[in-house]
Amino acid sequence: MTDLLKIGSSALLGNQNQLATTSNNIANMNTPGYTRQRTEYANYVEWGLGRPQVIRMFDRYAIDQYRRDTTENARLETYSENTSVLDNLFSDQTVSIAKGLEGVFQRLHEANDEPTSLTPRQLVISDSNALVSRMQSLTDRVLEQEDIVNDEIKLELSETNSLIQGLYQLNEKIVASKQSSVNGQSAPELLDERNEVIRRLAEKVNIQTLEADTGAIYVNTQGGQSLVTNANYFQFKAVSGDPDPNRTEIQTYINNNPNAVKDFRTDNLGGSIGGLVDYRTTVLDEAINSLGQLAIAFSDAMNQQNKKGVDLDGQLGSDIFTIPSTQALGYDDNSSANHYVEVRIEEGLGDEVTNFDYQITFTSATEYTIQAYKQGETIGSQSGPFTIPASTADYQGSADGLPDGLELRFSPDTAFVAGDSFLARPTRLAGVQIEMNLNRPEQLALASPIKVENPITNIGNGTIKLQDITSTDTDNSTLNMSAFDAANALDADAPAKVVYTLTGEYEVQDSTGAVIGTVASGDNIMAQLQAAGTWPTATHGDDYPGYEISVSGQPQAGDEFNISFNSDALDDNFNGQKLTDLQSDDTMRRNIAGTGNNTLTFTEAYSNLIGFVGDTANRAQIDLTASTTMLEQSEQRVADMSGVNLDEEAADLVRYEQAYNAAARIITVSNTLFDSLLQAVR
Repeated sequence: MTDLLKIGSSALLGNQNQLATTSNNIANMNTPGYTRQRTEYANYVEWGLGRPQVIRMFDRYAIDQYRRDTTENARLETYSENTSVLDNLFSDQTVSIAKGLEGVFQRLHEANDEPTSLTPRQLVISDSNALVSRMQSLTDRVLEQEDIVNDEIKLELSETNSLIQGLYQLNEKIVASKQSSVNGQSAPELLDERNEVIRRLAEKVNIQTLEADTGAIYVNTQGGQSLVTNANYFQFKAVSGDPDPNRTEIQTYINNNPNAVKDFRTDNLGGSIGGLVDYRTTVLDEAINSLGQLAIAFSDAMNQQNKKGVDLDGQLGSDIFTIPSTQALGYDDNSSANHYVEVRIEEGLGDEVTNFDYQITFTSATEYTIQAYKQGETIGSQSGPFTIPASTADYQGSADGLPDGLELRFSPDTAFVAGDSFLARPTRLAGVQIEMNLNRPEQLALASPIKVENPITNIGNGTIKLQDITSTDTDNSTLNMSAFDAANALDADAPAKVVYTLTGEYEVQDSTGAVIGTVASGDNIMAQLQAAGTWPTATHGDDYPGYEISVSGQPQAGDEFNISFNSDALDDNFNGQKLTDLQSDDTMRRNIAGTGNNTLTFTEAYSNLIGFVGDTANRAQIDLTASTTMLEQSEQRVADMSGVNLDEEAADLVRYEQAYNAAARIITVSNTLFDSLLQAVR
């Protein structure tokens, strides 16, 4: 009877525990991170149940996969959301650069119809101003996205720090719980709480976990950087970037020594923080630099062409736009914070500018190399070494071998040191810093600077025609770059007359009648003189004299054809037509390292940029949809093992209730037998 009572009592308590466990499962059905529990017993050697043990029902491999899918889904969600915002910006027609470009060239066509009228010229100036405003507005709004990303990174780091600290504290509680437990188990509610913290941490960064014998879980990033160890935990710190102070970068420090900071690698970081970093590097930087590239290439092409014409004041044209220069950013570990490197794009080389960033690294006090970067990856091979100019006022450019239209000026603080490095970003702020230079309609140089004349005294039917203007550079400090001078006239020794000779040749004379040279054909006469070495490269530029003429038809011996500076620019739209041709000319470089098929028009470049942003946003959304499906599947796999099923729990309640009643009946039978025995001996 004693054994019967013992069995009944232990069975009653055991089923009571089962009912409590089942009830607890039902109560926590909607609790985030809760893992379904089951009470198990071991048999005693004697009668009855052994000590109860609460088992958490989970599949470790399913949980690990769920965490990985959670990380990837969080990364793609953040990446997709931010890319969609950028896509919406470029879809806004109020800041569309394509519309602005179309407006400027349309006004130029109208001005060419009436090149002397001020009204269409003023409309060109007005629409150019509007285009600049569009460029500035769109670039500024895109740059604002970087500030938003910076703020989001700071917020994510703050939340991540709280999770890391909470995980470390839960580890301490779990270890203490396991040590104090009779059966060597930690409290299930603490384990569930920790699992939920780890899941939320996986939303922030890609992590690896390792469970120690003590019950603690140590956490590293996929890159091997520790976040939680047995004795310490690490915290993230948002800092100003090196060398870009406007870019938030990440460092870590140990919890008990905030001053011991170290850089945090963000490669393949994953999670929402990784999504922000990936978006900034692969999409945002590309968009910002590409807008600047377009602004510089367009402005430089328009400037160069306008300078090849004559305005209504009879003067050589000037720059339509002001193209900014920028200062390269020095790294914190440079030998001095006062070193200065100015970066700009060489005039006339806007078609070579890229959307790359450049690393300038000194190999000695006077020599440096240049390496192009795009989305954090090197592009092409390293250029250099180059030797800095002796004067801090001098620029180095294409003549010195610098790539991609770069022009640099160096001003060291005493002297550079080997290892000094600078980040050059020539296009990054160009979209917001570009400005109009012209403010009067008369300054638009629609006319040609060269006037050609067929005197009526000629006998034959030969006709002289201006073919092209290649240079109006009046800088003769080193070489005679063109036949134009700063006084808006031609040099005295410039080609000023072509005479058809008795021998059927074309004799070119200057303004004094001196013979410059003789050519056999009337086609591209200046090119023939250049090929004959008429103007030595030691004293003249490659484009001298800066204009090309041809004589067609059949002239007669003695016929003369005159060439002069076009000081009277009325009713002349020769250069205006060249300006409108820029709309369809391939005047921009594709952002690749090669040389074949490497140019495109302004409109094509902007369309490619919009296509890049739109396609990236679309692909990000597709990837997010696929990732969400995978996350739902892995979540269901975890739920199949760890989730609470109401039907199953309801069935268990009935089963354990019946078992509880049966156990109570055993005790009742035991009591009845005991009472019967007492009555029998009385």
